[in-house]
Amino acid sequence: MALFRCTSFDGTSSVNVLGDGDASFDAASEEDARSSDAGVHAAPRCDSGCPGTAGSCAVRAGATCIDATEVTVADYRAFVENAQGTTVDPGAPCDPVSVEPLGALPDDALPMTKVTFCEARAFCLWAGKRLCGRVGGGPLDPTESRTQKSAWFNACTGGVSDDFHPLSDGGCQVDASAPRAAGAGCQGGVPGLFDMIGNVWEWVDQPNEVEAPSAIIMGGGYDDPTRASCQGLLAAAVDFRSASVGFRCCSP
Repeated sequence: MALFRCTSFDGTSSVNVLGDGDASFDAASEEDARSSDAGVHAAPRCDSGCPGTAGSCAVRAGATCIDATEVTVADYRAFVENAQGTTVDPGAPCDPVSVEPLGALPDDALPMTKVTFCEARAFCLWAGKRLCGRVGGGPLDPTESRTQKSAWFNACTGGVSDDFHPLSDGGCQVDASAPRAAGAGCQGGVPGLFDMIGNVWEWVDQPNEVEAPSAIIMGGGYDDPTRASCQGLLAAAVDFRSASVGFRCCSP
């Protein structure tokens, strides 16, 4: 079974994880990227070799690159400041997303929440990535969300098809009143990957157009310990917004 070791986002703690991913992550480079001018659309300095031009540095999980943390408020502000006044077409079932100025936001280091599925897709497209769907690209179909065909699930489990994914010390943000800073703890899945479970739910690219357009969120959130696992899954309308739902991006 895949084990998580909760640690700080400073790269100093070791982690024992079962899986086939091999990734390295330069936390200092992430800090440099966070402190750069938020209005400049520039690639963070990462050493993983993963594609992408903005947002979190990525780590490798098998054949997939995945953001090391949830997309942060600072990441999303850079998107808005760079692209406001334009539209981004994230594809069906979404209409083109109009990028509008943001109101007051919480601390830059927190995960960006209250973002719809379509806005999450639009950000990832702008960042030169994609919302996490199928390994190798494209959206998931409804049978694939809890399989190794899912880039998000594959990364969360470290490529191991386990039903249970316990934390080594129970230190993830799964029973709290608010999210905490992205990357503040809960490393697991592959080295350098944080908060795949808990902190905030994450949109996954599995749209459903049969009824009202919907997609799925995975991993559980800070206020839902019963669903905080790699298996945790709920469906939500594509225009759903919540303070407990964020996202991260994958590539290719």
